[in-house]
Amino acid sequence: MQEKVSFQGISLSISIFAASAISLFACASVVQAQKKPDPKPTIATVKSMVNGDLMCYVNLVDAKGRSYNSVGASFELCANEKTFLNKKVRLSYSKVSVNDCQSAEPCGKSRLETLITKMQIIR
Repeated sequence: MQEKVSFQGISLSISIFAASAISLFACASVVQAQKKPDPKPTIATVKSMVNGDLMCYVNLVDAKGRSYNSVGASFELCANEKTFLNKKVRLSYSKVSVNDCQSAEPCGKSRLETLITKMQIIR
């Protein structure tokens, strides 16, 4: 009878250990999935600007030569592409509500995005 009790204790210990290990791996994968947002430059040179369906997309290069591709910006900035193209600018960002649709057609869904809302040319 005593042998049976010790086997139950061992299997309970193994079960607890297995559950702990699974929990640890599950938590690690959740942490990996929650990446920090990419850092956005505050001063950079504008290399290109393109109007997309949901926002303007800007390609930038900072003073260290680091490229930032398809950074979201307000449509108003793309309308002034000639003013900013190949110029060094100071960038200001704001949270803006944008359509969360597959096209420019309204679908009633939106999401908050951090977009460039102001560019100031630096001499």
